[in-house]
Amino acid sequence: MEIISITIYTLLFLMAFIPPLLGKKPFTYYVSKGAYSSAIIQSEIFLKINRRLSFIWAGLFALAFLLVQIKFSPYSAENILLSNGVAFLPQILIGIPLSVFLPKIMMKSPSARLHFDTIKDAFESMPYGLNKEMARDVDVVVQFDLSGEEAGVRHLIIKDQVCTQHQGGHSDPTLIITADSKLWLDITNGDVDGTDAFLTKKYTLEGDASIMQKFEKLFDASALEEEGVERIQDYNYKTIHSKKIKNIVVFDGGMRNKKLSKTTLMVDEFIRGAITQGANVESFKLSELDISLCDGCYTCWSKTPGECVHKDSMTELREKYRNADLIVFASPLFIFNVTGIMKSFMDRLLPILEPYMLLDEQGHISHPDRYPERGEQGFVVFSAAGFPDVDNNFDGLKGMYRAWDSHNENTHLMGEFFLTAAEVLAQPIYKNRRESVKEVCYKAGIQVVQEGKIDFSLMASVSNTGITNKTFQKQADNFWATLDAKKAYLRAVPKL
Repeated sequence: MEIISITIYTLLFLMAFIPPLLGKKPFTYYVSKGAYSSAIIQSEIFLKINRRLSFIWAGLFALAFLLVQIKFSPYSAENILLSNGVAFLPQILIGIPLSVFLPKIMMKSPSARLHFDTIKDAFESMPYGLNKEMARDVDVVVQFDLSGEEAGVRHLIIKDQVCTQHQGGHSDPTLIITADSKLWLDITNGDVDGTDAFLTKKYTLEGDASIMQKFEKLFDASALEEEGVERIQDYNYKTIHSKKIKNIVVFDGGMRNKKLSKTTLMVDEFIRGAITQGANVESFKLSELDISLCDGCYTCWSKTPGECVHKDSMTELREKYRNADLIVFASPLFIFNVTGIMKSFMDRLLPILEPYMLLDEQGHISHPDRYPERGEQGFVVFSAAGFPDVDNNFDGLKGMYRAWDSHNENTHLMGEFFLTAAEVLAQPIYKNRRESVKEVCYKAGIQVVQEGKIDFSLMASVSNTGITNKTFQKQADNFWATLDAKKAYLRAVPKL
């Protein structure tokens, strides 16, 4: 019996070890090829994986060859059982798990990306390359209307972490991609940047384009779910008595109209939520009003207390400001702070304070409120910026409004909504983030009236881009490249 075992393991060792050395397909190749598409089993990475598996099995068979010859017991029958059992154990504990997990581990390597020769091969292989973690909660039908060399209609169904590919169109696709077949093959192979191709209108999208934000990563085994920088609370936002907020006034310091302004997008939803709770709202577009620059003359503190020398729109705006239960300051980020008109507006609020010095319990000095009888009021700040980070970008704006909070006796900062990477919201692929921002601001408007506070989690949600800075950089650079910014710059440079 021992001779039979030795002979079997000798043959198994030779069968596993010799073919890969001679450049032949390893035995594991024939065992595993039935589970994959032809494009995958013909790839070099598939052969590489199976060569390694074959050598591992060769080592296990060599170990078994030695173990079956060890005397574990003086009794023949018992020794046969023990020696074969011990020889077989490494194959169960090592060989089988490695055969299952090694291919998955190797396929996650960046070098494991397959290169397809035809669209047919690419689509047939997609179901096997689905990243199940990235596909969690994905339920979409993506249809491809392809022209050119391999013209035709195909569609993918991704649901329950499973992908299936089908010929022909679907009755209700989530997204339709119209492209040249050669172009899409190049995008699939990584030879052409998909984002750049879309921005230069080499292919079109119809339907829910937000799918494209993660489509490529759905078929990248090494891809991980992207997350933006998590904003950490660094300020103690104030709370107003519940149900006190009835009158809200919005001061909009932006230059864009409602269609283009991402700051206004947030404010509109915030106000919409507040109105559902019975709040009265007035809104002022500062750029459309007559607001002179502050002269710094201090006449409002000396000769005419509470009244400015300039008789312009600020006379009404100051009254609206101090009678409000909640003030909304809205300004896009202009060179790390508010717009010029918003800064002028803030400067012209000086008359609502008195010139005397107020010492608080912590020893801080500020100016007293000129109208303390009007009670406490809160304010919220909304600002959008092109940068993907809050830190090192909103510092100047934050500093000004936080100082406004700390230097005001009865006016308190209740929230800061900083929309990062705001310009990308116009792109169809960011539809989901745009809708999320609107929903969060709407909830904040409801909460501030109902509870007299705003949860920081709502502010943090607005600031989270959902992508890494590296991805943002790539997409932003591709966008600006499509505008021929470099050519425009070179045209403006004087010729020597």
